[in-house]
Amino acid sequence: MNDIISNQKDKCIHDGHRKRLTETVNKVGLDGLSKVQALEYILFFIFPRGDVNPLAHRLLDRFNDVQTVLEASVEDLMQVKGIGEMAAQKIHSFLEIYSYYTNEKLKEQPLKSLGDFYDYIEQLLRYKKDEEIHLFGINAAGEVVRGRKFGKGSADLVSLDMRQIALFVSTYKFPAAFLVHNHPNGNCNPSEQDSKSFENMKGVFSFSGCKLIDSIIVGNDGIFSMERNHIQRIFNTGLEYLQSLCPENQPKELQKN
Repeated sequence: MNDIISNQKDKCIHDGHRKRLTETVNKVGLDGLSKVQALEYILFFIFPRGDVNPLAHRLLDRFNDVQTVLEASVEDLMQVKGIGEMAAQKIHSFLEIYSYYTNEKLKEQPLKSLGDFYDYIEQLLRYKKDEEIHLFGINAAGEVVRGRKFGKGSADLVSLDMRQIALFVSTYKFPAAFLVHNHPNGNCNPSEQDSKSFENMKGVFSFSGCKLIDSIIVGNDGIFSMERNHIQRIFNTGLEYLQSLCPENQPKELQKN
């Protein structure tokens, strides 16, 4: 009987904590929470009952911050006590949900400038731990209006399913498109395979009635345009890095002898 009463008290305490934390999120958002509280709130959707505070602490002890928890692999998450395979898969899926959301928003709010597009793909791919390939359709007004992921993992432009791409292009009748992929934990410079694949893909796209405008690489250091053969955006703005790219434009006192 005492155990039953104790369990009921614990349930009331935990339910009350969940309610208070949810109300706080509704009022001030996740930015108003500590790291532990933010992770607790995320875990509420995976564990509908019980105290997830100790689990949130264990996850942060291993991964240090919330974004790294969400980026972790299923196998790595399962190393934490209390995280089974299903729970790990659900945690790992939060970024997929975010990607789905951003692609859906793109349908409502077309990207009207190249700068807006670079902002978008930087946010989408810069911190991804797996390599991904995305195709973005461009309408007759030059706006990026829709995107779709066509590969994940050890992504390779050569391995793209052209039947799926042709269906995507023909369904929405895109006159032009961008291909984008990322180099996780690497720089944005194209590999030899990237360069060969881009030239091949331009020919393949022409058969579908869609012009491949560019193949773009998002790395840790910036965004590279294969059509322009140039880094279009630099993420690392350290003086030494900038000097290595264009030393002739640096003040003399910063130039190396």
